Amino acid sequence: MSHHPSEETLIGYVAGSLPAPHRVVVRTHLAMCASCQVSLRLAHDLAGVMLEACAPAQMQAGAMGAGALERALAGLDLRDSAPTVRAVPTTPAGFATGRWRWVAPGLRMMAVLPRDRDDARLDLIRVSPGAALSLHGHRGLELTLVLQGAFADETGEFGVGALAEGDEALDHRPRALRTGQDCVCLVATIGRLRLHEWLPRLVQPLVGV
Repeated sequence: MSHHPSEETLIGYVAGSLPAPHRVVVRTHLAMCASCQVSLRLAHDLAGVMLEACAPAQMQAGAMGAGALERALAGLDLRDSAPTVRAVPTTPAGFATGRWRWVAPGLRMMAVLPRDRDDARLDLIRVSPGAALSLHGHRGLELTLVLQGAFADETGEFGVGALAEGDEALDHRPRALRTGQDCVCLVATIGRLRLHEWLPRLVQPLVGV
């Protein structure tokens, strides 16, 4: 496995600052990648050292209230990013929540998490071998985790377990490699795609991507 979350993305996961769909993608990659689990444990250890080095804040007596620690941890979403990653689905079937929708020749999608208040969503994308998505860009962070098959774009080739990152600076046309099976990816996006071809832009309101 040669493609992993960037340091910035992994820190955002530990801090709980990533949108919920993106946390799911990172958590799934962690379940498939032993080396990133080591990096995650290191990030947690560093975060603990930094917290211990902070001077305690002065507060009035009784200001915290019962259950304050539990509420703080829930807000930070640290439980979601615990160093030990277990019971996380790592196959397309583990995320299947509905029916595949036809989007274009050789391309189908299935919604996993609908668009949220961060304008982020999580989808499964299934691409037939040799088929390509239309040329597009992004309005925010995109995380793509390969669950089956493989694909390639302008940034490299990605096999099972590999995680690809894209942002506003990336324009690409992913193509499923001919591995003998469909390429199925778990994809977290923010905002609508910036489509560069007129026909995909025409059907975009119907598809919702």
